[in-house]
Amino acid sequence: MGKNKLVTKTKQSQKGLLSPSSKLFIKLINLNLIQLGELIDKELAENPCIEELLKIDSSKEEINVSSKLSNIQNDSLGFNENIIEDRTLTFADYLLRQLGYFKLDKEDKKIIFSLIQLIDDDGFLSYTNDEIITIIEEKNKLHINEIKIEESILWCQRNFDPTGIFSRSTVESLLVQLELKNNQNLSFYREIISNYLEELASGEFNLIAKELNIDLEIVESCLDAISELEPRPARNFIKEQDGGFDTEPEAFILEDNSKLRVHINKNFRNFEVSSYYENMLKRNTDLDKDVKEYIKDKIEKGKTLIKTIEERNEIYARVLNTIVDIQKDFIRKGDQYLKPLKLSDIASIVDTHESTISRITSNKYVGTPRGTINMKSFFSNKVESKDDKSSVAVKDIINEIIENEEKINPLSDETVKEILAAKDIKISRRTVAKYRKMLKIPSSFKRRL
Repeated sequence: MGKNKLVTKTKQSQKGLLSPSSKLFIKLINLNLIQLGELIDKELAENPCIEELLKIDSSKEEINVSSKLSNIQNDSLGFNENIIEDRTLTFADYLLRQLGYFKLDKEDKKIIFSLIQLIDDDGFLSYTNDEIITIIEEKNKLHINEIKIEESILWCQRNFDPTGIFSRSTVESLLVQLELKNNQNLSFYREIISNYLEELASGEFNLIAKELNIDLEIVESCLDAISELEPRPARNFIKEQDGGFDTEPEAFILEDNSKLRVHINKNFRNFEVSSYYENMLKRNTDLDKDVKEYIKDKIEKGKTLIKTIEERNEIYARVLNTIVDIQKDFIRKGDQYLKPLKLSDIASIVDTHESTISRITSNKYVGTPRGTINMKSFFSNKVESKDDKSSVAVKDIINEIIENEEKINPLSDETVKEILAAKDIKISRRTVAKYRKMLKIPSSFKRRL
């Protein structure tokens, strides 16, 4: 959708002349993936001239839902590359779809396919390496060793969404999530989580600090850090009664040969216009006029919906590829690497209207190597600094400065301002105080108490 086209549509809407296809496009870019799926389900139920088409390969062979379910359930741990492309029906399928995006050799895909089938409802692997080797050798006739299994598990932990998946325990999952966040206190947190998780949960901060010979504030900050993590990584993807997931990313941003690539999530029912009704119009000239008009209208609506969904996917891909190109360091490394970015910046690059970018990014999520991220998180205002840091990055730097202060002599907002100035970040003391409050950090006076 080019800028001129969208501007024309905007002018038309002011005159009340917005075309049905334009209205549908605006509606679809507003919808998240679950809402889009619900709309398609409704259309399939109400429009007799479109029919569901599930693809298992490029030949566009049709299969029905029941046979598809049977294939997945009966295949067990046997490897079938075609299933990877199927629509998600379970949490395992959610992971299988991601597997299909990675460029791996067939043996690695077989191993990871089997690992996915062994994940429990919480997202953990509850089997030993020896048990996994036995299962894979029996099902796939592969001869592998423990080193290969361990390498595969570590790779999966760092490349699949949600983060923490493929771990052996809550402790391991939390540590994986912290590592991917590049937390500066990771060495301390690792010790606390590995050996004192129960004490941390029960608030025995003084005991932990004394035994590890570390500041009490580090122990407290460890609890804060853990509170932002998901101890059971698959919990947000457990099916609801209606069969839908609590969370469904619009796309996956995955690392592929040191490059970040965007894969649009097409987890909705695939459909096409019925050839039966199209042939009916061509061959049957004796159709009642009203019936003929009805069929024509339904076919046209079906074609418009298919075309508009393709347009939605296309602009989502363009927007996300642009965002990833700008924010690749943030995606890989964390908040301090978030660059200043406005909706208008993306609109200008992809040649569309800012309101379109706003609709695309509102209440939408994407899966990344660091976990599922709200698309609005990619945007932040610029702060005057040597390299034009974002406000999010500056807040993270302030948080780091205060975390590393001498606890008996907390830094004032004025001192923090001066430290930032030395880093070529020029903001006022009032802005420092505002950011500190947003971070829920008490004043230096209260931190001293």
